[in-house]
Amino acid sequence: MNLFCIVGCIEELPSLKETTTGVKTCSVLMKVDRPFANSEGIYEQDLIQVEVWRGLAETLCAHSHIGDCLAIKGRMASRRYDKEEKTYYNYVFVAEKIDFLSKKLEPNESR
Repeated sequence: MNLFCIVGCIEELPSLKETTTGVKTCSVLMKVDRPFANSEGIYEQDLIQVEVWRGLAETLCAHSHIGDCLAIKGRMASRRYDKEEKTYYNYVFVAEKIDFLSKKLEPNESR
């Protein structure tokens, strides 16, 4: 099973890009609370970069603001590369479903 699920707030706005084959993509930096307190009783946060593809990327870029709370479900992917006769792996989080849980209000905006 290859699955991740996070709930957090947008830390940096995504910007829409297009691959050489015309596929839309973006990546969004999420601030996610850890589920436990550290030794000082503080709940630290992790910053998690999530890749988003195609129509989901377009929707996210068009409707998101810094501070919006999102639930993201997806999968992890590995990318292999060789350098100086050694093999390395990079791991990325790829979104498959995104739900807006709450939106940060802009000045002069009401719900």
